Amino acid sequence: MKKFLIRFCIWMAIALALALLADMMVTNGLSKTDVRKYTVWNDIYKGEINADLVVLGNSQAWCSYNTYILDSLLDCNSYNLGMDGHSLHFQLIRYETYRRFNPAPQIIILNTCFFGTFYIMADKQYERDQFFPYVTDATLMAAVAETKHITWLDKYVPLYRYFGYRDDVEMGMASFFGQTDFQDGGFHKGYRGNDYPWETIKMSADSLLHSTIDMKLADELEKFAEECCKEDTKLVFVKYPMCYPIVERVSNLNVSDSIIETIADRYSIPVLDYYYSDITKDTTNYYNFGHLNKKGSKLFTNDLCLDLDSLGIFKGI
Repeated sequence: MKKFLIRFCIWMAIALALALLADMMVTNGLSKTDVRKYTVWNDIYKGEINADLVVLGNSQAWCSYNTYILDSLLDCNSYNLGMDGHSLHFQLIRYETYRRFNPAPQIIILNTCFFGTFYIMADKQYERDQFFPYVTDATLMAAVAETKHITWLDKYVPLYRYFGYRDDVEMGMASFFGQTDFQDGGFHKGYRGNDYPWETIKMSADSLLHSTIDMKLADELEKFAEECCKEDTKLVFVKYPMCYPIVERVSNLNVSDSIIETIADRYSIPVLDYYYSDITKDTTNYYNFGHLNKKGSKLFTNDLCLDLDSLGIFKGI
């Protein structure tokens, strides 16, 4: 019995050591990739961004706000913190993490959209794996663990959190051993333009859409606006140019717009409205009703830069 226990402990120690090693390799590899789920988090934790201007928002942000053009036309150092498939709550968690490791920007552009700012997430498990390499960050885990179901086992048992995420494990290993090009990579300071084909969605002439609004997120936005004022950070709200005629099909658009306008008036925040810009009338600028393609992102960012410059908020940067 004694020999059995000794052998069992030896094999368990070997298994634990191998699991720790594999966990380290996968996590280290993911922490170096420029794949969409990880690239922004990786840059944040390096603490070297030091941006004058940051963009906040969901997927519309990272595929539409062209950091090449922002830097060139506004003569600034921009960074795009766009977070795929997550509403304002998680967008602000990302920004708060950014602030713990990087200086405050002078200007924040918040992309607002009736589906991406105040909505209640339908799938709270969406891309929970983006947090896996950073489970040792207690502050981040305190903010996301409950919603994303990241448990004690995920945090402290080697490899446990990666079970069921084979693609991430393979990608992490490949990155650890030197691979640099991945299918979902190719980001520049949080931005990547997409040349996906147009996704046709059939809509009847009288169809209406409804955006579910979480009023707690409205309170979060107001608190954020107040904090920006206290830190003397200039905040700009941008109403995203959804492809026509989506804007006219949202039954409660006035509710989300009212929240934006009320907070903007209270804290003297500029609102740039692109709901009916010329870009929205041409489907060649989009890959679906809600997202600009690479061509559209260039046109939009050029227009945005002109409008931002006209506000005069870039003087002194």
